Amino acid sequence: MAGRNIEDEIIELVASGEADTRARLVAVTGLAQSTVSSAVVRLLAEGSLKESDSSVATGGRRARRLEIPTTEGAIGLVELGAHHALCVLADDLRRGIEPESISIDIFDGPETVLDAVIGALEERAVATGAELVALGIAVPAPVGAESGMIVRPARMPGWDGCRIADLVRERFGLLVHVENDARAGAMGERAYRVHSCAPAVFSEYLYIKAGSAIGGAFVHEGSVMVGAQGIAGDLSHVPVPAGASRPCGCGNLGCLATIASAEAIRGDLNAAGFSLASNAELLEAASKGDPEVVTLIRAAGVLVGESAAHLVSFLNPEAVVIGGALSAVDAFTAGVRQALHQGCLPAIMEDLVVDKSRVGRAAALWGLLQPTSSLVTKEFVK
Repeated sequence: MAGRNIEDEIIELVASGEADTRARLVAVTGLAQSTVSSAVVRLLAEGSLKESDSSVATGGRRARRLEIPTTEGAIGLVELGAHHALCVLADDLRRGIEPESISIDIFDGPETVLDAVIGALEERAVATGAELVALGIAVPAPVGAESGMIVRPARMPGWDGCRIADLVRERFGLLVHVENDARAGAMGERAYRVHSCAPAVFSEYLYIKAGSAIGGAFVHEGSVMVGAQGIAGDLSHVPVPAGASRPCGCGNLGCLATIASAEAIRGDLNAAGFSLASNAELLEAASKGDPEVVTLIRAAGVLVGESAAHLVSFLNPEAVVIGGALSAVDAFTAGVRQALHQGCLPAIMEDLVVDKSRVGRAAALWGLLQPTSSLVTKEFVK
């Protein structure tokens, strides 16, 4: 909480469902009851919060539930991939409705891709009788911490320097929150676990997104670390000896993504005579127990685990949470776990939890939910 606005924190916690009473806010933030109570009173007075007619059992006197005032508008959430985008409205996500996957080509550039995803969201909003007012978007690229600008993306040619928020505001008049997909996934994992009352909710963990590329994020005291330029967590371009001769889109040789990503695994399998055109086909082959496929996926997990072991040894987190497409394959997680046990001290591994994502492919969308909702709330109460 240090250095962050208390009122903003409270709005975010209530919007995400992580805390819905004063007592829960005290427990989550670690602040004094009087500090939380004063902030809540201010937010109630200005209309940023409201007290529900329903109450919550706390073990003693029942507490009034805190809520975010609703608007007539809909919030759209999007995660961009190379060839597909996941799109959903915030209310649908909370209700458990699966996100829609629409075909895109990231090489078509910002305007074409954004037109496609926003068009799909607007259609869904109209069908629910609402107007789209805000967009949360996760991208497979570094995002500047302050500027929200795409910073030299290796997998998004034509997007370098793009200020997505400015572009969307100018073309569609929407409020916009932009985030790196791995960082959004890291926070989404925590938000979903809180929402679903999962038994394990971590505050100090390393999140690995293993899909077409390899992304990562570190969450400290419940907040994701962004780094000085906003590009912390990029595991894709960590050099590994096993990939020393493989060229990478970033211009270097031997990056982790060139040998341990789903795209690299499919390339190796296709060179060996397989025909796997997508990650979905790769996962299907793994689910059928094809030995060559499963062996390569486990080997990729070992390589990712070896890279992560340095971070785990240095940071000593509570957990390593593995998301992305490859997290659906048990052999991949087993490979990561094996490498961590071999590369880290027993004292570190004794209590470390190595866990698969609980939310799966919607992790980044859950991670966008809280900051985008807060953006709308702040605009709504102006």
